[in-house]
Amino acid sequence: MENVAGIHYIETKESQFLEQYVELRRRVYLKQYPWLHADFGFADETDRVSRIVIALRDDGIVAGGARLTVSSPSCARRMPLEEANFSLRDCGFLEDLDLRRNPYGEVSRMAVDPECARGFEISSGLGNALCALAAREGLDVLFSICPEKPARINHINAKRGGIGFRRYQQLPTVFGVDMALCAVTGLLRVYKYSGDFAGPYAGREAA
Repeated sequence: MENVAGIHYIETKESQFLEQYVELRRRVYLKQYPWLHADFGFADETDRVSRIVIALRDDGIVAGGARLTVSSPSCARRMPLEEANFSLRDCGFLEDLDLRRNPYGEVSRMAVDPECARGFEISSGLGNALCALAAREGLDVLFSICPEKPARINHINAKRGGIGFRRYQQLPTVFGVDMALCAVTGLLRVYKYSGDFAGPYAGREAA
């Protein structure tokens, strides 16, 4: 597994790490969006059906995390970003992705401890791990909703890594601000599963 010194990117179901991740994301999101309801970020049904990847320090402290939610033809699932009757599968501007026949996913609730962030280093590692995990599961496209700065960074890093990047319309969100619907494509071509989270993708912050 490719790791920054002192940080390990792992998928986990261990309660001690999940609890740390949930508390971290609550703290990060409530600081960034103080008008959110006090219970925002608690563990929910989406967590239970998603794959959770964390950035784990050598001392056992969770420095960041995010979740990957997957929908497939055999197990269609509503994505976290699909609010206000919005449906990815029914979007006319996504027809070329053929989401009714192909699996796809969303990366959401990414959060990094500001004291451990190292710029975009940890969010980059998380993004890389999630893309590699998605490709391992047969997904060629991942969606996210991003504020302006992370969307720009995603675009730059996707281009650097040879991954397709698409930015679509702004969507209303629970955060009280509109965010851009984005997608990275071509994961199966770029990411080769070899027993680790190797790959070039980087740069997604909390969304």
